Amino acid sequence: MLQSLQPPSDPLPALRGWHPGEQAVQAIIHLPERVAITAVVDRLPEQHRIFHTSRLHFLPVTTLDQQGRPWASILCSHDGMPSFISSSTNALLTIKAHLWPGDPIIQNLSQFHDRKLLFSGIGLEVSTRRRNKFSGYISNVSLRGLDVDLTSVITQALGLCPKYINIRSIMPFHRTSPRLIYERFSLGDGERLPDDVIAYIHAADTAFLSTSYVAAQDDENTYPSRVGVNHRGGRPGFVRVRPSDGKTLVLPNYAGNRVMNSLGDIHITPVAGIVFPSFSTGSILYLTGKAENLYGASARAIMPNMNIVSTIRVTGFSFVENAIPLRETGPSQRSPYSPPVCYLAEEKPPSVSFADITLNLIKTRVLNDTLMTLTFESSRPVEINPSQNCVLELSEFLRKRSHALLDWEEDESTVNDDCVRTWTVSMPPAPDTPCTLSLTMRAIKGGLITPILYQLARSVDPQLTGEEIDVAGLKVCARLRGVGGDLPVPEPLAACDGGRRLLWIAGGIGITPFLSLTRHVTNLAARGFGIWDVTLVLATREPEVMLGLIQAAFVNKPSCKIDGCQSAPSLTFSIHVYSPRQFKLLEPFPPFVSLIPHEGRLDDSGALFGNVDAKGRESHICGPLPFVLNAMKSLRAAGVDLERVKRERFTY
Repeated sequence: MLQSLQPPSDPLPALRGWHPGEQAVQAIIHLPERVAITAVVDRLPEQHRIFHTSRLHFLPVTTLDQQGRPWASILCSHDGMPSFISSSTNALLTIKAHLWPGDPIIQNLSQFHDRKLLFSGIGLEVSTRRRNKFSGYISNVSLRGLDVDLTSVITQALGLCPKYINIRSIMPFHRTSPRLIYERFSLGDGERLPDDVIAYIHAADTAFLSTSYVAAQDDENTYPSRVGVNHRGGRPGFVRVRPSDGKTLVLPNYAGNRVMNSLGDIHITPVAGIVFPSFSTGSILYLTGKAENLYGASARAIMPNMNIVSTIRVTGFSFVENAIPLRETGPSQRSPYSPPVCYLAEEKPPSVSFADITLNLIKTRVLNDTLMTLTFESSRPVEINPSQNCVLELSEFLRKRSHALLDWEEDESTVNDDCVRTWTVSMPPAPDTPCTLSLTMRAIKGGLITPILYQLARSVDPQLTGEEIDVAGLKVCARLRGVGGDLPVPEPLAACDGGRRLLWIAGGIGITPFLSLTRHVTNLAARGFGIWDVTLVLATREPEVMLGLIQAAFVNKPSCKIDGCQSAPSLTFSIHVYSPRQFKLLEPFPPFVSLIPHEGRLDDSGALFGNVDAKGRESHICGPLPFVLNAMKSLRAAGVDLERVKRERFTY
């Protein structure tokens, strides 16, 4: 639990730059910077402290053994309940956990003799995909049998990409009876993993990868040594074991926040550990070994269709059955971002593979010099809720079709790109158009996919008319990997229940989930479902374009009585626009919409949110990380409980 809560202070950047390994990997795969080094802070932000101390049923951590090999472990309370972690200051975490025989952390912690042991952890709530990680060192350890009480000094904290986390509901399980099946902390060169261990790996959809960065003596002050732990997830079997030696694990690298922490660590210090927990049986498999990153042709030679992989040649492992005091209460919900399993070149893939839905680009609309809306038709009906996003694979377009339509040359920066991108759906399929969806996106400077899509859209509208152009004849296709999104879809509440009072806060292109939500709410109100009071706070440098998109969301539909000339007595909609300049609307909003312009930026004083009674509303935020953090400060100043704020940020 959170103890001795002090007045919150803003964490400061923890590092001067990405360490040499991270820089090297970013250069090898020609990645433009996606996450600033300032995102890594020197203490736990207040939300991280609350999250770690009140929400977590388990905590994956990394420790080193006497050989310097990293091992990942899963720490829990004895009964699987949360609140086994406390935080007396924003630089300390105290963990009281119950271990079981076979967990390598038992030996690793026995090395503590008043000296620093490097330590890291990742807080992950599998029911919501919330995740934050930290690293530092252990300052105190008490081991009493299988009960451990340790204190960690936090020196780095960072929020993580949620893309490949499979959602599952878990509950404490009180009938554990740990049974140590294998304990081979030293595995000989000619030895293989047992067949049942390999089968267990091939059935797993979740793992936690542990790494170590040992700084060179000249780098220690600037880029201090550390250990790390990161989530790895996918479809069952996404991690493969090479049949030729029966001990080398192959991990595909799926695009995430592109910081390259784990790959950067392996680049400098070529060792890694991995733990596979099972929340259906409580079993847990620990492995460690020699690690290597492979790129381009070298990666594809081992795992075709993957441009980056990491291998772990196992030098030690342990397997325990019925150990974790947690069980899932139903089937897991696969992450929509997870691609089909990539099998090894030396394996024979199953005859039936996963078939994704095909999307055909049918219309484009250029909104300004960076923004566009693309409309697709799916090969079969697809269900997408308001505010959700879709994951597209555009390799066919990038590698082949774009070269037939546009004059551009691929270079070494495109070789390792998986061509998978995620965009919020600005107009989801409707009952009368179940196969049509639209995406509003920005061409990212330094990006690959969006600039080419924008170039395509401009090629059919060179005069920048802003009109919707039919492009079905261009035969541009994408594959739909999946659908996801965390923002909830509001359901109607009657007047006797107080109606639904919503606060939507959007930064720039973060408006996109609220476009589909606006359509959803407007449609419900027009049909007489619920009472709605919506306040939208929009910060943008492009007010005319963004407001035009919102206006389009109010356009009359066959199933909707609302249009620009009618009012909606069950809906009031207020829009506060923060912009550095004045603006003028080309078309008026419907009468039930009020527009309040503000010059400048949304500040963190909380004045606006106090005026709109943010405490009495359901708050949702979407936008870039700096905007989200500033809006959270302002909400906190207005007295809003930040734990109740839904937020979606763009970090990938």
